Amino acid sequence: MNVRVNQRTAALCTVPRQRPRSRQERLPGKREQNLKRNREAILDAARKVFYELGYGAATVRDIIRCTNLATGTFYNYFPDKESVLRAILDDFSQRVRARVRESRMRATTLEDLLRVSFLTCFRLYAEETTLVSMLHRNAGELQLLNTSSSVEPAIEELIADLEAKEKEGIIPRLDKERIARTAVAIAVELGRHMLSRRRIDVEGTAEFAAQFMLGGILRVTDGAVADV
Repeated sequence: MNVRVNQRTAALCTVPRQRPRSRQERLPGKREQNLKRNREAILDAARKVFYELGYGAATVRDIIRCTNLATGTFYNYFPDKESVLRAILDDFSQRVRARVRESRMRATTLEDLLRVSFLTCFRLYAEETTLVSMLHRNAGELQLLNTSSSVEPAIEELIADLEAKEKEGIIPRLDKERIARTAVAIAVELGRHMLSRRRIDVEGTAEFAAQFMLGGILRVTDGAVADV
């Protein structure tokens, strides 16, 4: 069994030999950097292993063998592989949310807000093709892990941004929660579909999503948005 596990993990990971740490790196001031570097090494290895083997088949040993870290070091950061997957989801979700919020706060119309939100999100998806594909491959396990915690913050932030734009007079009163939940769901599913196609069309996918959302909003508001 160990031989088979070693062989499959070796096919995934080629880890460079770790160089001895210099005296400067051993100083107390470098501790935080080392902690961050070790955590990132574990997350990078887990992304690769989960993508190649699938979350269900992957083990903590598979992850460790893709790093230069000892088994004990892994458990200093994560108790199990589920906590690693949750950390991957949280890290990615935070990066997407931060970039999307920054871009849409400059929007001056609802259409512009929708367009830049989807465009920024899909651009990051395209930059992280392997990661997003890994999440898509393990969609079943992700549902079992109750990963709504990864999308709920995005929904809450979009609701807050819509409220801010309403106060600015840029958009009328809308059912902001329904709009936010629909937009986030479209971003997740359409983003995955975009990556599955032979040609990744970020701009076209973002425009489709924005116009689809805008058309629906105009329909349910009897065109009130168009008058703003």
